[in-house]
Amino acid sequence: MSLTIYNSIWGFVKLILEPYLKRRVKKGKEDVHRINERYGISNKIRPKGTLIWLHGTSVGESVAALALANSMKKNGFGENNNEFFLLTTNTLSAAKLIKDKIKKGLPAIHQYHPYDHPEFVSKFLKHWKPSMAVFLESDFWPNLIYLTSNTKIPTILASSQMSDKSARFWTGLGYFLARKVFGKVDHVLAVDPKQEALFKKLGAKNVRSLTSLKSIADKPPINKNYIFNLKKDLSKKKILLASSTHPGEEELMIKLADFLRKNAKDDVLIIIAPRHIKRSLSIQNRIKAAGFDIKSRSKGEFPSKNDVFYLADTMGEMGSLIEIADLVYVAGSMVPAGGHSPSEASQFGKAVIMGPHTEKCNAQIKDLVWSGGAIQIEKNINMNKNFTDSIFELLSNPERIEDMGKNSLIASGYAQQRADEASVYLLKLLHKNDKKKLLYND
Repeated sequence: MSLTIYNSIWGFVKLILEPYLKRRVKKGKEDVHRINERYGISNKIRPKGTLIWLHGTSVGESVAALALANSMKKNGFGENNNEFFLLTTNTLSAAKLIKDKIKKGLPAIHQYHPYDHPEFVSKFLKHWKPSMAVFLESDFWPNLIYLTSNTKIPTILASSQMSDKSARFWTGLGYFLARKVFGKVDHVLAVDPKQEALFKKLGAKNVRSLTSLKSIADKPPINKNYIFNLKKDLSKKKILLASSTHPGEEELMIKLADFLRKNAKDDVLIIIAPRHIKRSLSIQNRIKAAGFDIKSRSKGEFPSKNDVFYLADTMGEMGSLIEIADLVYVAGSMVPAGGHSPSEASQFGKAVIMGPHTEKCNAQIKDLVWSGGAIQIEKNINMNKNFTDSIFELLSNPERIEDMGKNSLIASGYAQQRADEASVYLLKLLHKNDKKKLLYND
């Protein structure tokens, strides 16, 4: 596929884009008041001065963007009144995350990124004229990257990685498009040596292996009152937190509970925190059908010493749940959902277990496994049994869990150091281009 063919496809997509966006609005996936941003049109004025554009599609990439912005602030960017971030996202949840940080003082503007028609991207670039563009994502929009580079804006891919599926496309059908797009990028900061080699193969120059910036998310807050009420009847319980579960993973928790019961291990509480809380009722029904009682946070209930399950089906309390956990299963990884970042558990110094489906967070989990802070179950016909056996073994060995937690916390600190290295590197590139008078100062 060439860029010409790709843009021809977008010529057709443009014809159906309006009804498509209307359907997304009805489904609650678009902000009806900001649809024009999808066409590269903004009602906000570009501030004068230096504008660093950080682009991340969803929550995971936005976490990485915020981590990089915070590290850049720590290294001096934003101290002047004419230095700002432009943060672009795709999803509403990522937008909310960004806007919350702006309200707390981050010198930034949020926009939904334009769809990848060259006309929309060109309007976006003409309006915002970023001083530097940093793309933090695993799904790459060809025109967004190519036209940015072609406009002589310093363009960097940071925290960069491709899933195996994406890599097959870019090295196969999309190879000529890849050479066109990635060959224009100024710098690539890949998450590991494997990804570094892949980007070099696709034509990128100035590639180096650094880290995944998803590893350094802000540590989520805790609610001391909630923690007290959770723990007051659980003094002798070991707590397994299954965080951000997807369909199919509650069944694994039920099998684990059956296994624990058969082995007379009644000192474990399994807390299920579903990725989507709208699944709360179906999860409760499934667990009750399996013969277990379950209390839920949304009903104002708390677990007792005889409970096996507890459902954490409210928003914004993950930090408190991780704080009380002995072991954290980071979900989306025993089913093919790509996995979620284990960084929050690592920041709390918790032992982590994950399954084999970690395409979205391979760099983070590999770092944790290497450090001794996590276990990753291999994909094979026995993986569900190995998952259950591993959890049973860990919960029966508190000394090992404690050692893993210490290693996990050390790995988290190391990730922060590498993020600071990335921000210093990018600021040097920015200052180098300052001298070339690439800043917007109209």
